[in-house]
Amino acid sequence: MYGSPMSLAHKAVRGALWAVISSMGGRAVGVIGTLVLTRFLAPAEIGEVSDAAILCMTANWITVWGFGQYTVVKGRGAEAKEVAWHATVFYVLLGLVSVGLVIALAGDLAPMFDAPKAAQYVPGMAAAIFIRRIGSMPERMLTQRMIFRPSGLSLVFGEVAFTATAVPLAALGVGGWAMIIANIVKSIVAVWVLISAAGWSSWTTPTKLRLARIKDMLKFGLPLGMQGMAHMASRYWDNLAISFYFGPGVLGAYNMAYNLADIPAVQVGEQIALVLLPSMAELPSRRRPRALERSTALLSLVIFPLAIGLGLIAYPLISWILPAGEWQGVAPLLTVLACLSVFRPITWVLSAYMEAEQKTGRLMFLELAKIVFLLGGIAVLAPYGVRAAAAAVGIAFGITALGGVMMIVRHGPSPMRLAAALLQPLAACAVMASVVWLLHRGLVIAGVTHPAVFVSAEVVVGVLAYAAAALVICRESSRDLIALLANVIRHKTAAAASF
Repeated sequence: MYGSPMSLAHKAVRGALWAVISSMGGRAVGVIGTLVLTRFLAPAEIGEVSDAAILCMTANWITVWGFGQYTVVKGRGAEAKEVAWHATVFYVLLGLVSVGLVIALAGDLAPMFDAPKAAQYVPGMAAAIFIRRIGSMPERMLTQRMIFRPSGLSLVFGEVAFTATAVPLAALGVGGWAMIIANIVKSIVAVWVLISAAGWSSWTTPTKLRLARIKDMLKFGLPLGMQGMAHMASRYWDNLAISFYFGPGVLGAYNMAYNLADIPAVQVGEQIALVLLPSMAELPSRRRPRALERSTALLSLVIFPLAIGLGLIAYPLISWILPAGEWQGVAPLLTVLACLSVFRPITWVLSAYMEAEQKTGRLMFLELAKIVFLLGGIAVLAPYGVRAAAAAVGIAFGITALGGVMMIVRHGPSPMRLAAALLQPLAACAVMASVVWLLHRGLVIAGVTHPAVFVSAEVVVGVLAYAAAALVICRESSRDLIALLANVIRHKTAAAASF
C-alpha cells in the first residue's frame, strides 16, 4: 500500500530538512577548517592532494555499479536481506580491486597531470575512500527506510573530525599529509556513526549468492553505475584538466573556488535529491510526473538564489575570508563557477525520477555527454585563461540539464509547468541581482571599503529582495514551500507536546 500524498510529502520534507540542516552544519565546519588550512598550506600543496584524491575517487567510481540504488528500489519485503547481501559482497570485493589498482598505478598517473608529488598521497587517500565505501550499504539501508538523521550526523561528526585533525597537523608543518590523515579520521568517524545507526544484520546477513539476482543487479545497475561514474567524473575531472593545463598551484585556487561554489548544490540540492529517490520509488508511476514538477519548483526556489547570490558577493567575500596574495585568485573563479549550482540540482531531480522509473540508460547518456562537453570545453577555452576554462563547467551542466528536461517531458511531466518551475525563480533572482548591484554601487560611492560590510549588507538586502520578488513571481511554489514547512513545524510541535 502506498502512503498518502501528504504523509509521503511530510516524510520527504522532514527528511530533506534534517539532511539539509545537518549537511550545512557539517559543511560549515569543513569550510571553516579548509579556510584555516589556507593559512598553513600553499595552493600547490592543496592542488597535489586534490589530484591524489581524484585519482582514488575515480578508481572507486569505476567499481560502483548502482548497487546502492538497486537496494533502495528493489530491496524490500522478503527479498530485502538477499538484495542487501549481494550488494554488500560486490561493494567490498570491487572496492578492494579498485584500491589495489590505483595504488599500483599512482606513480605513472600523477605525472600526467603535472603533479608527480601527488603519487605519495595516493595510498593514504585510497584507504580513506575505501573506509567510507564500507559505510555505503548501511547508509543505503537507512535511506530506504527514509531515516536521514544518521547520514546528517555522520557528515557533521566527520567534518568536525577532519577539521580537528587537519588544522593542528598543518600548523605543525606536516604539509599535505595533514589533509590525508584527516580524511582517514573523517571516514572512520562517519562510518562508525552509520553502522551504529543501521546495525549489521540488515546488510551483512549472509544469503546464497544467486546468478539470477546478480544478473538483475547488473541489468539495473550497470547503466546506473556508468551514469554515476560519469556524474562524478563531471564533478572532479575538470580539476585534473585544470591541473594539466595550468599546474597544481592554479588547481589549488580553482578547487577552493569550486568547493565554495558547490555549497548550495551539494549541501542543499544533493541532500534534497537524496530524499527524492526513496520518495519517488514509493509513489505509483502515475503520480511521479506531478511529483517531479513539484520537486523541481521547490528545489529551484531554494537553490537558485543561493547560487546566484554567492556569485554576486564573490569578490568581497574572498577578500574577507582568504589570505592576501595568490589566494585572491579564487574570487573571479568563484563568480564564474557559482552558475554550476543553478544547473546541477536540476539533473539530480531528473535522476531521481528516471531511477524510480528504471530508465537508467538515459541517465548514462546524459552524464557521458556532460563529460564530453566539460572536458572538450576546457580544452577549447584553456588558451584564453583559467577563467574562460572555468566557464566550460557552467556550459556543460546547462546543456545537459536542458537535455534531461527534454528527455522526460515526452513521458508525462508538463513542459509548461517545468518551464515555469525553472524560469520563475530565475526572474526573481534577476530582481535580487539588480538590487544587490545598486547597493554595491551605493556603498562604493559612499566610500565604504571593508569587505565585511559589503558582504553583510548585500546578503541582507539580497535575501529581502528575493523573498519579496518570489512571493510575487513564484506565488504558487512559494506558498507550497511555506505550507510544507509549516506542516513539518506543526508535527514537531505536536510531537514535543505529547512527549
